[in-house]
Amino acid sequence: MFLTYQHAKIDQSGLFSGDPTAWSYVEHNIHRPWLYVATTEPADDFDFHPMLMLSNEQFLQSLIADQGHGLRLEGVLLVTPDHVNHSGRWMMEPLESIVRFESAEGVAYAYHVQGDRTYICGEAEVVARQNSRRETLFCSSMLSSSSQ
Repeated sequence: MFLTYQHAKIDQSGLFSGDPTAWSYVEHNIHRPWLYVATTEPADDFDFHPMLMLSNEQFLQSLIADQGHGLRLEGVLLVTPDHVNHSGRWMMEPLESIVRFESAEGVAYAYHVQGDRTYICGEAEVVARQNSRRETLFCSSMLSSSSQ
């Protein structure tokens, strides 16, 4: 979830069709992984390359399912706070996969990034349990292009 403030609003004077609102900055206060998605939107004259910041995995799954309907996903970066990546700072890294684990004890997400690192969010012990249900929510092979 992003917070916006009126004083950060940018007057675009009709620069973009569809009358979107532009902001000089946004704020978020949810310290969980974010997904930064590079896309391509083909047009007659030239392609647009919008970048999307997603707050959850379900939005990413929706985008993947809608590929081919005008928007192509080119790459996904995982943005993690320091308590997830244990680096002492926020980090942005190429995402390889997201796996959701669920058992009676809880739910956990495993984010595998380039460089063979995996970050666990949620009930970490659920990942190690053999009786946990496992669902791959994202894999880089699901992208239109492997330009990560």
